[in-house]
Amino acid sequence: MEVIDMAVNIQTEPELLNLRMSEEFDWSDDKDIVRDAIWNHIMEANNRDTIKTEEAMKPFLDMTDDQVRDYVEKNLKK
Repeated sequence: MEVIDMAVNIQTEPELLNLRMSEEFDWSDDKDIVRDAIWNHIMEANNRDTIKTEEAMKPFLDMTDDQVRDYVEKNLKK
């Protein structure tokens, strides 16, 4: 019996999304995880429209950690 080794390319979301803002960004004292901080930011920008915010969050799942970090630095840093 021959066993075929098949590499499975499983894309995962950026790890940064699940880390605390205050631990990843020295300018932040927010204890929320990055995903929640981005969600809150987008909710405010979308006049608290959950459907629009959900759609706006989807691209973050395909980003790299560096892309997420860049977004946070440009949009959430006060």
